[in-house]
Amino acid sequence: MSTRYRMFFLVTALVAACAAVSPRAHAQTNVLIGNATAGDTQAAANEKFAELINKYSNGKLSASVRHGQALGTNAQMIAALQAGSVVGMIFPAGFLSATVPELALFDLPFLLPGAPAQITAFAAQSKAAEAMKELAAKRGIVIIGFHGIGPQSFLTKFPVNALADIKGKKFRVIPSPPRVGAYQDWGAVPRPMEFGEVYTALQQGTLDGMENPPDVIYKMKLHEVARYFTITEHFAFASNVIVSKTWFDRQPKEIQEGVLRAGREAIQFADAAYTQSQSSSLEAMKKAINVSTMPAAELQKMKQLAQNGVWQRMKKDAQRGPMVKMLEEDVARFSKR
Repeated sequence: MSTRYRMFFLVTALVAACAAVSPRAHAQTNVLIGNATAGDTQAAANEKFAELINKYSNGKLSASVRHGQALGTNAQMIAALQAGSVVGMIFPAGFLSATVPELALFDLPFLLPGAPAQITAFAAQSKAAEAMKELAAKRGIVIIGFHGIGPQSFLTKFPVNALADIKGKKFRVIPSPPRVGAYQDWGAVPRPMEFGEVYTALQQGTLDGMENPPDVIYKMKLHEVARYFTITEHFAFASNVIVSKTWFDRQPKEIQEGVLRAGREAIQFADAAYTQSQSSSLEAMKKAINVSTMPAAELQKMKQLAQNGVWQRMKKDAQRGPMVKMLEEDVARFSKR
C-alpha cells in the first residue's frame, strides 16, 4: 500500500474517531425552569418537572431550576418564558391573569374544591380549562395541565372571629381581578404584591394579613410574623404546568412528547406532595400559632357577598362572562360524579 493511501486511511480513521467522541455528538441543550418560591412544595414540583424533562428527553435536554426569584419576579419570568429564554414554570394560575385574563377565573371565591387531588380532578374534566389552554397558546404559553395546591385561608396579625374583623384591613392578594374584587366585597383593602415582599410587609405592618394554604405559610415561615390562622378556605389554589410555546414549537416531536409526559407526571407528583404537605403543615402550625375556624354563619356571609358581588361582575364582563358560565357548568357536572 502506498504512502498516500496509508495517509488517507489514517486521516479517515482519525476523523471517525473524533466524530465518535465529539462534544456535539453528546451535547445537551440547557433549559431553565423558573420558580418564585424556595424550599416549599412548589419548589419540589418544579424540581421534579426538571428531573422528568431530563429523563424523557433521553439525555438531549439538561433542565435545571432557579428558585427564589433568581430569574426575576413571576411577571418577569412569564415574559421570559414567552420569549423562550425560560422554558418552563409551575406556579399558581392566577399569576398568568395579566397575560391570559380568563385564567383569573379559577380564583373566583368558593369555586374550587379544597383538596389538591380534587382540584386536579376538577380541572381535568373542565371545559373551561381546555378553553383557557387554547387562549394561552395564542399568547405564547403551552399549558400542559393544572393541579391543585390546596385551600387558602387567612393569616393575620390580629384574631378573626367574624367577617367584620377584616374590614379596612390590608391583605396581600395575587393580582387577579376575582381576588381583588372579593376583598372589596368583604370590606377589606386588597394589596397586590409579589410573594417575595410579603414577609417584610407583614413584619413592618404595611400588610395586616394575607391568604395562602398551610404549606406555603409554614414552609416560607410567614407564621413568624403573623400569628393568627383562620380556616375559611374561601379560595383554592389551582396551579399550572407551563412551557414556552416559542421554545416548544422548535423541538422535534420526540422531545415535545417527552416534555408533555414530564408535565403530566409532575402533576401526579404534585397531587401527592401537596396532599401530604398541607396536612403536616397545618398540624405544625397548630403547635406554633393560633389556629381557629371561621364560624359557619360568617362564612355564609362571605359567600353571599361574593355571589352578589364579584361573581355577578365577572358574569357581566364581556370577555370573562362566557367562561364563568362554562365554569358553573363544570361545577354542576363535577358534583354529579
